[in-house]
Amino acid sequence: MKRGRVAMRVLFFLSTILYCIGIAAVGCTAERYITAFVQYTHTHSTIRTQTIAPPRSTLSKSEINNIITPSSTTEELPELYSVDVRYDRRSPLKYDAASGRYLDNSMIQTSSADTNSYHGRTFIQKFGHSLHRNFVPEGVTPSYYKFMRWRILQRFINANVHVIGTQSLLMGLRGIQRSGAVSAVSGAAVKGGAALGAVAATNWVLKDTLGKFVRMVWASKMGRKFDPDAKRWRYRASFIYALGNGLEVSTYLHPQYFLPLAMLANSCKQMSMLTSSATRNALYNSFKGDGVVNVNTANGSGDNNGTAIRRSGSVENIGDITAKGEAQIAVVDLLGIASGICLSRAVGVSVNNVFSVWVILQVMEIFCMYHEMQSIVYSTLNFERMHTVLREMKFIDDNSADVVKPPKTKKEQLVSNVPTPEDIAEQEKIFMPPDHLARRAIAFGSPGRTALDPDELKMLVNDAFRGEKYFIVVGKDEKNTRGLSARVRQWRRMRRAGISVEKGVSLDYYLDPQEQCYIVLHESANNLDILKSALALVIFRRKLVALDATMRQQKTSVDDPPPPFRTRDCQEILRETRIEASKVFPHLLRELTKKGWRPPLRSLLGRVSARADWKIQLVREKKHHPAS
Repeated sequence: MKRGRVAMRVLFFLSTILYCIGIAAVGCTAERYITAFVQYTHTHSTIRTQTIAPPRSTLSKSEINNIITPSSTTEELPELYSVDVRYDRRSPLKYDAASGRYLDNSMIQTSSADTNSYHGRTFIQKFGHSLHRNFVPEGVTPSYYKFMRWRILQRFINANVHVIGTQSLLMGLRGIQRSGAVSAVSGAAVKGGAALGAVAATNWVLKDTLGKFVRMVWASKMGRKFDPDAKRWRYRASFIYALGNGLEVSTYLHPQYFLPLAMLANSCKQMSMLTSSATRNALYNSFKGDGVVNVNTANGSGDNNGTAIRRSGSVENIGDITAKGEAQIAVVDLLGIASGICLSRAVGVSVNNVFSVWVILQVMEIFCMYHEMQSIVYSTLNFERMHTVLREMKFIDDNSADVVKPPKTKKEQLVSNVPTPEDIAEQEKIFMPPDHLARRAIAFGSPGRTALDPDELKMLVNDAFRGEKYFIVVGKDEKNTRGLSARVRQWRRMRRAGISVEKGVSLDYYLDPQEQCYIVLHESANNLDILKSALALVIFRRKLVALDATMRQQKTSVDDPPPPFRTRDCQEILRETRIEASKVFPHLLRELTKKGWRPPLRSLLGRVSARADWKIQLVREKKHHPAS
């Protein structure tokens, strides 16, 4: 009977907590919907008033005085709107002859009969404004609200898991006394509760020692990888944290191994917390708004109808986003800890119950974290997003199957179908590594990575890529050993070509032609040069694949495939690639800006450390001789 009452209290408390969480998640965005409803009401009420009103020539003199001011009887009155920049609220203003002021249209039309409803709406708006002001930052992108909802649920579950893990640690310490470890550690002089306290204190301190050391090593090794790839590493950190929680629960299952399990658990948690704190600012930067607000006029006319108004450029509010995020976490963590305490009492000390609850909660947390990371939309390019954009867009002058017809406009357009940041966010990998060709180490390298003679280098620097801060080298990678994944890719290529492995054909003959070329950057190349070189690489890869297919069709025997490419074999294609890249690049920058991408100079392309230095030759200018 007593256990039933406890269960009923736990269920009631959990339902109350989840209800509060739902209010917090919806309340943060409720103000926007209320504002949109008020704007919609004001807009249609104004349109309705203007539609029913008779022509100005048929109005009486007193009615005309109530609509227009004496100083503007011969001109049309300008429309005036009240704009709240903080909440993106826009409402029309109308001149009130009784007060001599411009007032909100709803205030003029509100009668004494619906005063209570107006005040009720004002109270709801005030509540939404207060909640928005205290817990939601200003000037954020729309993706922030989806991220916030999933984050609230994830932090609530994480707090429950933390309580279960701490409970398991304490029960594991209790299990040390039962296993007889107290007498072995503390000696015969210390007995009973004093021995348990000494062992508990010693083990609790020792488990944090290894965690701090691992945190230091993790920071030194992985720090440079977090900024350009924050989403992937933040999601991977959730799995490391889940492993730490699982090791904490294991201390209750095997108390005799408390110290090693607790030390490993704390090490995993330290690595995860460091990754979370290191990627926090990189994730928050994606929510910074650009100062653009979409507004519509009340009567559906005017120059601003359906257009965007740019106020002040990028909004620098990273401090506000961080502070409000910590406030949200504090509230949700308190609710989650309270819920976790009630849940631990309901679960009891049964090993099966504790382990089952941990598994369920951990799966739920990983699920929420996945959607939390997927909701983040980056408008800055890293190398993976840049490769995806360049791979999916279409070139007008390309000879591949992705050719589109040139537009019939005066202004030439060489690029089309450029994905938006939202399109890239939907297909961006969160846990698995990028595609092989989308990795920075595959696309960039040093000149000594493949065979390159002086004549080929002279052709690249002085002819094919003259004046550029990059050049493309063609050839097999002789510097790095090919691992198992590379051999699997070659084996698949042989299977597609119809060659069996038993025939003893060298795998080097079946290298992917797209893997046989890479970029060498100049030491002074910036992000703009990296984007241009990546564009040239994508163009060259398409041409190289077409050339490889043509050469294989010319072979009479499948057992005699063409040899791997070299730079000297692709001189004409390299020249064409450089010309096309220089021609398409300005159009690409324009299309990226139209689609919402930030300038390439602000991109997170990572550090390309393998570079080279050479004297950049000036581009020869074509001399035009006048006709005689």
